[in-house]
Amino acid sequence: MEHHPTSSSSSSSHPLPTPPHLELFGGSGLEEGTWSYEGKKILAPMVRAGTLPLRVLSRKYGADMVYSEEIIDHSILASTRVENKQHQTIDFLPTKQISKKQRRKMAATTQPENRSKFRTYIGEPVVFQMGTNDAIRALRAAQVVAKDVRAIDVNMGCPKHFSVHAGMGAGLLSSPETVKDILSTLVRNLSIPVTCKIRLLDDEKDTLNLLKVIEGCGVAAVGIHARNVHDRPRHPAMLQKLKPLVSSMSIPVIHNGDIFRYEEFDWAKKETGCASVMAARGALWNCSIFRPEGLLPVYQVAKEYINIAERYSNPFKNTKYMVTTMLIAQIPKSPACREAQTAKDMKILSEALERCRVEPSVGDPRHYQLGVKFISREEDLETIDRNRRKHLRSLKEGLARLQEARKRILEETKHEKATLETSEMNQQSDPSINENPNRHGSTPKYCHSLEKKRKVT
Repeated sequence: MEHHPTSSSSSSSHPLPTPPHLELFGGSGLEEGTWSYEGKKILAPMVRAGTLPLRVLSRKYGADMVYSEEIIDHSILASTRVENKQHQTIDFLPTKQISKKQRRKMAATTQPENRSKFRTYIGEPVVFQMGTNDAIRALRAAQVVAKDVRAIDVNMGCPKHFSVHAGMGAGLLSSPETVKDILSTLVRNLSIPVTCKIRLLDDEKDTLNLLKVIEGCGVAAVGIHARNVHDRPRHPAMLQKLKPLVSSMSIPVIHNGDIFRYEEFDWAKKETGCASVMAARGALWNCSIFRPEGLLPVYQVAKEYINIAERYSNPFKNTKYMVTTMLIAQIPKSPACREAQTAKDMKILSEALERCRVEPSVGDPRHYQLGVKFISREEDLETIDRNRRKHLRSLKEGLARLQEARKRILEETKHEKATLETSEMNQQSDPSINENPNRHGSTPKYCHSLEKKRKVT
């Protein structure tokens, strides 16, 4: 059996240090029955950022709920659940055999880096966000983590080519039938809440129609990023477009877009009528945004982040990415910031952070600045048109992939139906045959396109 260094325990003579989440929260999460999407301040899902260190630090500062970074269904299916005694966490490690070179590298390290695709701890109020384009595969992936997370969220808003051309993310916005298949299958078969996160469509009626499809699937809530697919971060979020949509929904709606200070959570909630509000870039640049008392210095937040990341053996590349992202938002041209960007180890990164401390926007929250300069859409029409053309090219590929996947599922289901009918006929002619038509261990599949709808077991 493969030995995972991250799951090994120390000898009794060297007691294990207390993990950050046990030190901060005493190992307790939200009590059963208290999970709700009303009035929450949420850490939004962010690729490369939403790993355990940022989630723990955001909770320390006051976040009510945290989302994981998007993880593709294929990736979590190719993982093994491991209880990590060193960090008191639940790790989902790659099932693939570790190479000899990787083993030698880990053996030479006193505290091997975290290799998990997803890491959580018992009681964490975490929503697992998944990238998928297939209902059956989405369910199988969700079942892998369902016992260790509080909810499942399907990413339907990522505008990046790698998502859209694969029929995932924002590619799903143009395929309501696939959206219905995925969400209904998850809701029908999981005992934990299911949600999704979308973007605004160009036409308000199209957005409302999609929301009604989503609502009809029985999801617990829906998140809306108040931008179009072809918008970019420098285009202001369109909060004014949310209120009429929210008033038409009977389930909680979560607002996402342009939240940079604590007081903006309540402001956005009032402006949009949304039940809850999530912060993405605002929390990425300074996750003390969740503190009612106001922002802490970026230096202090980065210092605390490094401390938590080291205690969880977080990969250095990921820690460096997070710290430099905080610094670049404040002092992009500073020599100390560039030194942090080129750091090869944690010592150099920490030293660079100390040198950045003298910068007013890093050491004093009164000089905190946003890491983006907003431009109106009217001033940036050329960029928007170019992005729209790129999206349409990616979407064409994505819709073709979705069509192929749907055709494959239909063919598999027809084959399975024929097999079941044959088995039933054989049973009638020979009673000695096992009555269970699924005796060989195959899993019945579910598709909305079939007249006979079966629950996946």
